[in-house]
Amino acid sequence: QEEVGKGSRVAFEMTARGKSFATNNEPGGMKVFDSSIDTDFNEVAFTVGSGEIPAALEEGMLGMKRGSIRRIEVPSTFVFAARKAGQLPEPMQKNKDEARRFQALFKTDATLLFEVKCVRVKSPAS
Repeated sequence: QEEVGKGSRVAFEMTARGKSFATNNEPGGMKVFDSSIDTDFNEVAFTVGSGEIPAALEEGMLGMKRGSIRRIEVPSTFVFAARKAGQLPEPMQKNKDEARRFQALFKTDATLLFEVKCVRVKSPAS
Protein backbone atom coordinates (compact mmCIF):
# COMPACT_ATOMS: atom_id res chain seq x y z
CA GLN A 1 0.00 0.00 0.00
CA GLU A 2 1.33 3.43 -0.97
CA GLU A 3 2.51 5.88 1.69
CA VAL A 4 2.24 9.65 1.72
CA GLY A 5 5.58 11.12 0.64
CA LYS A 6 6.98 14.22 -1.06
CA GLY A 7 5.30 14.69 -4.42
CA SER A 8 2.39 12.35 -3.61
CA ARG A 9 -1.08 13.45 -4.70
CA VAL A 10 -3.29 12.85 -1.66
CA ALA A 11 -6.87 13.35 -0.47
CA PHE A 12 -7.84 13.71 3.19
CA GLU A 13 -10.95 14.18 5.25
CA MET A 14 -10.09 16.80 7.85
CA THR A 15 -11.41 18.56 10.94
CA ALA A 16 -9.54 21.53 12.41
CA ARG A 17 -9.85 22.64 16.03
CA GLY A 18 -8.41 25.75 17.68
CA LYS A 19 -7.32 26.26 21.30
CA SER A 20 -8.04 29.97 21.59
CA PHE A 21 -11.83 29.79 21.73
CA ALA A 22 -12.44 26.41 23.30
CA THR A 23 -14.71 25.72 26.23
CA ASN A 24 -14.44 23.00 28.86
CA ASN A 25 -17.03 20.97 26.95
CA GLU A 26 -14.90 20.72 23.79
CA PRO A 27 -12.88 17.54 23.06
CA GLY A 28 -9.30 18.11 24.14
CA GLY A 29 -10.12 21.71 25.04
CA MET A 30 -10.26 22.69 21.36
CA LYS A 31 -13.15 24.19 19.38
CA VAL A 32 -13.99 23.03 15.83
CA PHE A 33 -13.68 25.81 13.24
CA ASP A 34 -13.63 23.80 10.03
CA SER A 35 -14.67 20.29 9.10
CA SER A 36 -15.01 18.40 5.84
CA ILE A 37 -18.39 17.26 7.22
CA ASP A 38 -19.68 20.84 6.75
CA THR A 39 -18.75 21.07 3.08
CA ASP A 40 -20.32 19.85 -0.16
CA PHE A 41 -17.09 17.96 -0.81
CA ASN A 42 -15.78 15.79 1.99
CA GLU A 43 -12.15 15.71 0.90
CA VAL A 44 -9.20 18.08 0.74
CA ALA A 45 -6.84 17.12 -2.11
CA PHE A 46 -3.32 18.46 -2.65
CA THR A 47 0.21 17.53 -3.71
CA VAL A 48 2.65 17.02 -0.83
CA GLY A 49 5.42 19.63 -0.99
CA SER A 50 3.46 22.09 -3.13
CA GLY A 51 2.91 24.61 -0.31
CA GLU A 52 -0.90 24.33 -0.49
CA ILE A 53 -1.20 23.50 3.22
CA PRO A 54 0.95 24.34 6.28
CA ALA A 55 4.35 22.62 6.19
CA ALA A 56 3.91 21.37 9.76
CA LEU A 57 0.64 19.67 8.76
CA GLU A 58 2.27 18.10 5.69
CA GLU A 59 5.12 16.81 7.84
CA GLY A 60 2.64 15.16 10.20
CA MET A 61 0.97 13.37 7.28
CA LEU A 62 4.16 11.82 5.87
CA GLY A 63 4.10 8.03 6.00
CA MET A 64 0.31 7.75 6.29
CA LYS A 65 -1.46 5.09 4.23
CA ARG A 66 -4.99 5.02 2.82
CA GLY A 67 -7.50 4.62 5.67
CA SER A 68 -5.11 5.75 8.42
CA ILE A 69 -6.07 8.50 10.86
CA ARG A 70 -3.86 10.97 12.76
CA ARG A 71 -4.26 13.92 15.09
CA ILE A 72 -1.66 16.54 14.24
CA GLU A 73 -1.07 19.58 16.45
CA VAL A 74 0.34 22.63 14.66
CA PRO A 75 1.88 25.24 17.02
CA SER A 76 0.81 28.88 16.74
CA THR A 77 4.08 30.09 15.14
CA PHE A 78 3.47 27.75 12.18
CA VAL A 79 -0.23 28.68 12.07
CA PHE A 80 0.48 32.41 11.82
CA ALA A 81 3.01 31.79 9.00
CA ALA A 82 0.55 29.49 7.19
CA ARG A 83 -2.24 32.05 7.42
CA LYS A 84 0.02 34.75 5.96
CA ALA A 85 0.84 32.37 3.07
CA GLY A 86 -2.85 31.55 2.54
CA GLN A 87 -2.38 27.87 3.44
CA LEU A 88 -5.11 27.44 6.08
CA PRO A 89 -8.49 25.90 5.33
CA GLU A 90 -11.04 28.70 5.61
CA PRO A 91 -14.31 28.05 7.42
CA MET A 92 -17.43 27.77 5.30
CA GLN A 93 -18.81 31.21 4.46
CA LYS A 94 -22.36 30.03 5.06
CA ASN A 95 -21.50 29.37 8.72
CA LYS A 96 -21.02 32.89 10.16
CA ASP A 97 -20.27 31.56 13.67
CA GLU A 98 -17.31 29.51 12.42
CA ALA A 99 -16.01 32.46 10.37
CA ARG A 100 -16.17 34.73 13.44
CA ARG A 101 -14.34 32.15 15.59
CA PHE A 102 -11.72 31.71 12.84
CA GLN A 103 -10.93 35.45 12.93
CA ALA A 104 -10.84 35.40 16.77
CA LEU A 105 -8.34 32.55 16.63
CA PHE A 106 -5.55 34.89 15.55
CA LYS A 107 -6.00 37.27 18.49
CA THR A 108 -4.86 34.69 21.06
CA ASP A 109 -3.29 31.20 21.02
CA ALA A 110 -3.56 30.01 17.41
CA THR A 111 -2.46 26.43 18.05
CA LEU A 112 -4.51 24.11 15.84
CA LEU A 113 -5.30 20.41 16.07
CA PHE A 114 -6.06 18.70 12.77
CA GLU A 115 -7.80 15.33 12.74
CA VAL A 116 -7.03 13.83 9.35
CA LYS A 117 -8.03 10.62 7.58
CA CYS A 118 -6.15 9.64 4.44
CA VAL A 119 -8.64 8.59 1.75
CA ARG A 120 -6.36 8.45 -1.33
CA VAL A 121 -2.62 8.37 -2.06
CA LYS A 122 -1.00 8.44 -5.49
CA SER A 123 2.79 8.33 -5.64
CA PRO A 124 4.50 10.71 -8.07
CA ALA A 125 5.91 7.71 -9.99
CA SER A 126 2.49 6.03 -10.48
